[in-house]
Amino acid sequence: MKKVALLFGILTLPTVFFISCTQINAVEDKVELQDKPANKINNQEEIKDFLNCRIVPQLGNAWDYTFEPGKFPELDWDRPYFVEKVMGKFPLKARWFNGRLDEVGAPNEPGRYAFYLETKTPNGKVIRRASTVYCRPRYWLGWNERPRAVLDFIPLDGIDRAEWAEHENPISIFAGRMVLLSMLRQQEGAILLSYLHEMNSSTEEPTLTDTPIIRDHDYHLALKRRILGVENKYPPLKMPRRMGNKKATVLREGTEEEAGFKQGTAEKIREVCRAWFQESGEPFVALVARHGIVIVHEPFGEWTWGQLTRNSSMEMASLTKLVTGLMFAEFVDQGLINIDDPVGKFLPDYPVSGDKVITLRHCFTHTTGLYGHEEWGGMHNPWLDNVIANGLECLTPGKVHEYNGMGYDLAGKVMEIVSGKSIFRLMRENLFDPLEMNNTTLEEDLGFSCFSTAGDFAKFGQLLLNKGSYGGLQFFSPRTFEKILPRPLNEYYPDINKDWGIGITWMRQKHPEAGKNGVSKDATVLSKNVIGHGSATSAILRVDLDNDLVIAQSRRRGGKAYGKYLVKFLMAIEDGLD
Repeated sequence: MKKVALLFGILTLPTVFFISCTQINAVEDKVELQDKPANKINNQEEIKDFLNCRIVPQLGNAWDYTFEPGKFPELDWDRPYFVEKVMGKFPLKARWFNGRLDEVGAPNEPGRYAFYLETKTPNGKVIRRASTVYCRPRYWLGWNERPRAVLDFIPLDGIDRAEWAEHENPISIFAGRMVLLSMLRQQEGAILLSYLHEMNSSTEEPTLTDTPIIRDHDYHLALKRRILGVENKYPPLKMPRRMGNKKATVLREGTEEEAGFKQGTAEKIREVCRAWFQESGEPFVALVARHGIVIVHEPFGEWTWGQLTRNSSMEMASLTKLVTGLMFAEFVDQGLINIDDPVGKFLPDYPVSGDKVITLRHCFTHTTGLYGHEEWGGMHNPWLDNVIANGLECLTPGKVHEYNGMGYDLAGKVMEIVSGKSIFRLMRENLFDPLEMNNTTLEEDLGFSCFSTAGDFAKFGQLLLNKGSYGGLQFFSPRTFEKILPRPLNEYYPDINKDWGIGITWMRQKHPEAGKNGVSKDATVLSKNVIGHGSATSAILRVDLDNDLVIAQSRRRGGKAYGKYLVKFLMAIEDGLD
């Protein structure tokens, strides 16, 4: 029986969510533009629509997104008439490269290939696009295969693992059909087939970063740096620095007394957590630590389909933005990128002066004018930066604060060009592995998509409390730590009255007694200097700089009474401070 591992889940599952985000943002955009002249509104809407257009191979057989040796397919826009209407007529001439990055005129052997297309519109816009394609063995007929796909359990509508197992055979048959169609009809299929083709080319054991999507990402980044002529332009990003005999605080389990809590605090926190699960039905893992001493780290409740453990990895959603900010801090600390550098210093097609300049600070503080998450293919679009640049006239950098993930992806493109490594490989090598975060993965997007645990994310919290160090490693200096903290944005952008940092914001929880019984109106639970980030899954990372506290939760969703129990949870911690 043929089996093909299903590798597309991480690519396809978020799609519905981001379609709805795009629709919501489209409505907001229309409201924002309603005072502008109609022709300008229409023009901007058409430009935004153009950014979603893709270059695709023109293949005669709808079954195949692959081709045989001999000749490369013709290329065209997926919506050629719309592109001509918005941008005018301009030529499409591609350069082709094989899996070794050699420029070639024809596909003479099976394997990975890619096209790079660069052209210019009549009004001077530079268009850059690239994609992987696959040249199949001459006599391989994909459509006559019938693989089965081993699909892991998906907890949908309350089904459990036993029910899943009863239907495993029809599930694997249909999942195999989905995989085959993906391979033959989608660009992602070419990525998978290229990966399969190359599996025998390496004698090394597969690593956590040796996945189809990251290998393809590395390939296109190497091609991009070659095309731009920056292969040797920047010094390499160094690994976290060893501090000799000096050691920063690391998390470890200990007593309430060691942690500076009153006796019985841990049990009171557990009582709140147990009641939280009982009312909401949503299980979670919670961790509370002070002075590096963990007094609570355990699961509360369990899934209907199985046991929840400390090591159960869950979607941390927008807490990913905090991780991206920490990765960027290493570049800042080593002097490779400055926070207020213009993106155009590193990427073509962007201005370095004028009112359309986008800086790295814009990217991290939601002030680029961009919107949404994983738009235009997100990080795995090799030339996402060019797509964004094609819509610069629609952006107003420094004029609006619109929460989004696209600024983080644009910053990721800068970090990749400078380092020469996929941002997802950098995350593993420069953050996750040095911190021994064995239950953490990130390979989809920089604004969301990090899967992790409360225990792993608490290490990020302690890293922040230590101002850039953990154990014997310094990831960035205390001076850089100060640079990434939230600051009033009106210091940089007079029209924006918000505080924001580099992937970090204030997480101040209003005290339930604020304004009553002699408690000040601005009273907060814990100190006012609590940093972290929010999350669509309601996962938590809060770092109280004044009380030396790390608070973390991993969960799939907030559920009923989340706000009520969040306050109770934080109050139990505050009441226990000694």
